[in-house]
Amino acid sequence: MDAPTYQESIRIGWTLLWRCVGGFLALLFAVNLFLLFLMPELTRTEPSVWIALLPVSVAAIISLFVVMPFIVRAMLTKSFHGFHIQFRRDSEAPAPARISDT
Repeated sequence: MDAPTYQESIRIGWTLLWRCVGGFLALLFAVNLFLLFLMPELTRTEPSVWIALLPVSVAAIISLFVVMPFIVRAMLTKSFHGFHIQFRRDSEAPAPARISDT
């Protein structure tokens, strides 16, 4: 197995970073707007710590379970300059049930 060069590692890391952080920030913005739409009184009072942490936790959960699987699949199909990432399962590990592509 070939190890990626420094430049290839930067390309992979940057692609993963901007997609994850960008998706998380977009979700955080959307959840904040939705929360302010549901409870407009938050703009007039000082919010509690729990209300401040709610958008972050919702955005983190959605990012982890909804956005990240799409990012990983996109990374596996993306062709970088001169290489691509391949997912290969160990032969001795049992294969999990396959999720259909819908």
